[in-house]
Amino acid sequence: SIEVTPMDICEKYLDDARKALKGSMFSKPDTTEAIRSYEGAAQCFENFRNYERAGQCYVETANLVIRVDPLKGAEMLERAAFCAEKSGGNPAEFYSHAAEIYKDSAITRYRTNPDQGLQLLQKAAESFEKGGDRNTSIQCYDVGAEASLKRKDYLNALVFYGAAATSLERSRDYEKAVKYYHKVAKLWDVQNVPGNVAENYARMATSLENLKQYDYSSQFYIKAAEKYEQAQETYKSAKSYEKAAQIKETVEKYTEAAESYTKAAELVKALKNMDKFEELYNKTAECYVKAGEPQKGVDVHLMLAETFADDPYRCSVHFEEAISSTEGNPSQKMELLKKQAEALVQLRDYMRAAHSFEEAALLLEELGESPAESYRKAGDSYVLFAKGMERVKNQPKAKEGYEKALICFEKAGLPEEEEKIRQVLKPDMSEREKQILEELNRLKADLRSELITENVYDQIRKGYEELLKRLRQ
Repeated sequence: SIEVTPMDICEKYLDDARKALKGSMFSKPDTTEAIRSYEGAAQCFENFRNYERAGQCYVETANLVIRVDPLKGAEMLERAAFCAEKSGGNPAEFYSHAAEIYKDSAITRYRTNPDQGLQLLQKAAESFEKGGDRNTSIQCYDVGAEASLKRKDYLNALVFYGAAATSLERSRDYEKAVKYYHKVAKLWDVQNVPGNVAENYARMATSLENLKQYDYSSQFYIKAAEKYEQAQETYKSAKSYEKAAQIKETVEKYTEAAESYTKAAELVKALKNMDKFEELYNKTAECYVKAGEPQKGVDVHLMLAETFADDPYRCSVHFEEAISSTEGNPSQKMELLKKQAEALVQLRDYMRAAHSFEEAALLLEELGESPAESYRKAGDSYVLFAKGMERVKNQPKAKEGYEKALICFEKAGLPEEEEKIRQVLKPDMSEREKQILEELNRLKADLRSELITENVYDQIRKGYEELLKRLRQ
């Protein structure tokens, strides 16, 4: 038996096509059969990836069919162009020839069937572009759009203008692309479709950015953001505001950039993306500082510290950022240090709280004000730290905390508190002495709670202090 290969099948189609064109003594040339066989050969070669020969067969098919069915011929030329690309050849000639056929057919068909005429005009525009004739392609899109508008076929006009805009952007003709995207945006706006308006404003903004027209670009990113917000596309709105802010920051319009970052941050907050929320507000604060408005930057970081109050690390970082923005303003810095310290106490980060209270106390001294209250709070924080270390059996750290507390109480002028710490630090303190010191603490708490009067407090305190002296003798 004789084995038949795939190429044998392709060659058989070709042989049939040639015979059909040649005819015989008994029959005339059969063009219809030749077209069918050439197309069969083309498809066969293409299936087996012999694109060069497939292209040749498509061209032969097109040459035969164009006179009787121009659109079929154009289709065959497009297939030939595809095969030319696959085989490393130049498809431009085939696309251009197909485009001319589509254009001529579009003009003819439009008179009797406008919808089909416009479809063919769109195919002509696409083929002209593929053939490298972008100008004629844009002309076709223009004609199609204008014809659609006359028929009040706005959706078809949108397709033509949109395709023109995309084509121009692809070829980096950004100035013309902007004009076409604007036409599309206006048409969508008339039809009250804000999401689609926003998409085209965003594309305009991108093209304007590529033209380095940054003011216009940022304006259209903001317009896009507003339309996205109207369309309830919150994520896209936030991204557009962020993009506008980045451009404004690039051209050193820091206050405007901060405002756009703020809008983006608030939208992101609504999406529960707190990491992005924090990132955007950090940028806001940074821009305010660059704009020479450090107080606004401080306010932003204080807001973030409050937002992340249950996260010790984040909360502290934002206080640090706020404090770093107050250099040259010791009074404000002191107030922020005290706020930071109070927040750290609430978070039970007692050692860092104590450090902040101490730093605030030093600034109060510089300002000529009494630091006693800040030193007292620093001492209390160190005591709380020490007691925590005792609970986990870390005696060296506990001792460190008590020693630091003693120094702070001395600076605060609190001899009673000093004495308590000294007794805690004494290694040979008796259980009775400890009990008395605890009773003194409770007594002081009762006085603060107004459960006893100051006279009663003083009488009992003196009695306990006398007892302590006797025990220590």
